[in-house]
Amino acid sequence: MLCNDCSLTPSSPFLKYMEDGYVVLDGLLTSWECDELRQRMAEIVDRMDVPEHCRTSFSHQSRRAGNADYFITSGDKIRFFFEKGVFDDKGGFIVPKHRSLNKVGHALHAFEPLYKKVTHSPKIQGAAKKMGLVSPVILQSMFIFKQPGFGGEGKKT
Repeated sequence: MLCNDCSLTPSSPFLKYMEDGYVVLDGLLTSWECDELRQRMAEIVDRMDVPEHCRTSFSHQSRRAGNADYFITSGDKIRFFFEKGVFDDKGGFIVPKHRSLNKVGHALHAFEPLYKKVTHSPKIQGAAKKMGLVSPVILQSMFIFKQPGFGGEGKKT
């Protein structure tokens, strides 16, 4: 259900959200809060245990099936997703561990205390309600890395 008082001006965050399905809310988190979240993610990466199927050279089809299951069953877990080409044939990193990740997801908001505190804060809940969500529920949370030398070129808007 949408709110009655959401602005529909061309520059309104609500309209952007309705058109694109997302909106960037500059300044919603302080730089200190962002630094704290980045620092906590660095600690999580420091102690990550890389799943064997990510390191092992399976047949192409077997590896794809293992990765699909790992992804599909990640909704209620904190899991690591790697860039292509970061492991050698023996499963060792060929880039520094902190530069190997594409993302960490999908349940940071449920199991990682700092991320839970931020995502369930009145500030975040209030922003969601201003976007027209009556009873916002967080279904996924991710920390997305933009590693140098990996991935496609970003879309310029």
